[in-house]
Amino acid sequence: MKMAMKTAAVWVLSAAILPAVLAWAAQKEDVMDADKARFETGVKQVATLWTAEDGSEAEFKEFCSKNFYTGKGLDTLFERFESKFEKIDGHFTAMGVELRRELDEDRVEQHPVDEMFAAYAPAAHLSDDLFKNKLAFVVLLNFPLRTLEECREQGPRWTRRQWAEARLAQRFLSRVPASVEQAVSKAHTDAHNYINNYNVFMDRVAGPDGKPMFRPGLKLISHWGLRDELRALYSDPKANLDRQKTIYRIMERIIRQEIPKDVVNSSRHQWEPFANTLDGAAAEREPDTRYRTWIDVFKAHRLEDPHYPGFPTHIERSFKLEREMPEADVEKMLVQTLEAPVGRDVAALIGKRLGRDLLPFDIWYDGFKQRGEISEPELDKIVSAKYPNLDAFQRGIPAVLEKLGFDAPTAAFLASKIEADPARGAGHAQGAEMRSESSHLRTRVPPGGMNYQGFNVAMHELGHCVEQTFSLNRVDHTLLHGVPNNAFTEAFAFVFQAKDLEVLGLEKSDEKAEAMKVLDQFWSLREIAGVALVEMRAWRWLYAHPDAKPAEFREAVAAVGTEVWNRYYAPVFKVKDSPVLAIYSHMIDYGLYIPHYPIGYIIDYQISDYFRTHSLGKEMERMCVSGRLTPDEWMRKAVGSDVSAAPVIEGAAAALKKL
Repeated sequence: MKMAMKTAAVWVLSAAILPAVLAWAAQKEDVMDADKARFETGVKQVATLWTAEDGSEAEFKEFCSKNFYTGKGLDTLFERFESKFEKIDGHFTAMGVELRRELDEDRVEQHPVDEMFAAYAPAAHLSDDLFKNKLAFVVLLNFPLRTLEECREQGPRWTRRQWAEARLAQRFLSRVPASVEQAVSKAHTDAHNYINNYNVFMDRVAGPDGKPMFRPGLKLISHWGLRDELRALYSDPKANLDRQKTIYRIMERIIRQEIPKDVVNSSRHQWEPFANTLDGAAAEREPDTRYRTWIDVFKAHRLEDPHYPGFPTHIERSFKLEREMPEADVEKMLVQTLEAPVGRDVAALIGKRLGRDLLPFDIWYDGFKQRGEISEPELDKIVSAKYPNLDAFQRGIPAVLEKLGFDAPTAAFLASKIEADPARGAGHAQGAEMRSESSHLRTRVPPGGMNYQGFNVAMHELGHCVEQTFSLNRVDHTLLHGVPNNAFTEAFAFVFQAKDLEVLGLEKSDEKAEAMKVLDQFWSLREIAGVALVEMRAWRWLYAHPDAKPAEFREAVAAVGTEVWNRYYAPVFKVKDSPVLAIYSHMIDYGLYIPHYPIGYIIDYQISDYFRTHSLGKEMERMCVSGRLTPDEWMRKAVGSDVSAAPVIEGAAAALKKL
């Protein structure tokens, strides 16, 4: 309540002084006519966020008079901010890596204090401090804030400097208190820790006959490990069908929070997931921790809402600010994919290849990949021989990159900027924010050596790290470093991940294999598009029911998942009422991140299609150094067309004809 009242005071004050200061700005005689419009815009931008604590009206005018720059002075100002922010962001990111290391990396046993360190956000006070010492106001006075509409319409005609200025000003679009930043950081840290430690010991999972169903030592994180094991079992779908059904049942138990609490991250009991018994007896279920954790993240982001008057929900900020793709446009692409008639044809082909009716978990059908012809143990043996530990993978990164088409000097440079770490969670990449630091590639490596699943994840994260390294170290303005949004870095990660067998020397290349790759891309897109819709609609439900209890939200998520399934999947699978789309762990700990994945698959297809006739090693750097433009502008420079689901849909139809 205090926070909302304080925010209201900001806007009342702005409304009170704005007419007077704008009139003053318009009449200011010592500002050249050529700079008058820019000065008036800057004065308005500063006034919008200026509070009584920042100074009186007279002090406001004095600040604007002293800190407005033109000509060479403006150039120097821009250069200072670009240089300083690289160091500020870079050091804060490096500090965050160290503070979170014990939670993110599986090197030492966790201590309770590790979670406290990880929840600490060193940069939480940065925005507050930059407004208090008025550096933020210097930016707002001298560089115009650009709306998304301006970026999309005028951006194609901007210089690189204008783009960098736009990104600089956008850093100060809002004034979020440090206490709110810290609350968001803590909520996400708690959620990450919950998810990173959500493992199921599969060698303790028994069938109805009481016999173990999975190999000794198999521990899988939810949902990624469960999903990937289910995928691997397509290497012999008839023999492994019961195991796949068991994993699917485990997923249902997790979604509905029916999983016994003593199963989560514990090997003490034998669990039979169909009867849901521990050691043959009924067991207490996990409380609604999954949904309480999700609600905690939601509540933390709600604290930000009053501080973004133009973007008053996390949903709007996620799409309009972070992605620069309106929610309606994204949903339209997802629905277009799910309603494409070719989906039924691909499903029919999968059913024919499996020799049975489709089941809900066939959203993860893996038989289009060539690795579906090689058993998981065989792949594990090949990978562990090549990479007996993570250090071997680290040393092997240059060779991997050279196999992907990068020349030796570029491969060596990239490898020097990437650090491989053992993941406590499923795996992820952490980019650097200044050129003197490295990106972190994290994947799980069991004691016996890297297995195929860990290598597949490592290839995905390598794609992230290569993008992060190019778009930071080779871009002309560090204020533009990165890509338009996370969907683009996911696209590069998908490109690399799809080349895992090629790197291992196990891939065949012919027309049929290429067609199969396209179908795999389309089927993966079709799966994750529905997951994204579930997350988007779950967040809408939360905003409509902000005081919901975890149990109420649990039922709502299951209902939303079932609704999306029945609308877009049941007509294809001929099976109704599955909640499986709600299993994704990123829903819990990342807060509307999942829509990046289907957009990433759409971009992945467009980029991969371009790489079929162009070298990945030679062209990826050119794409990445465009930096943080708007999505369509970046894509036009990269491949000559806007972001669109049409190419992958058309590609799937053409691939079916080839087969």
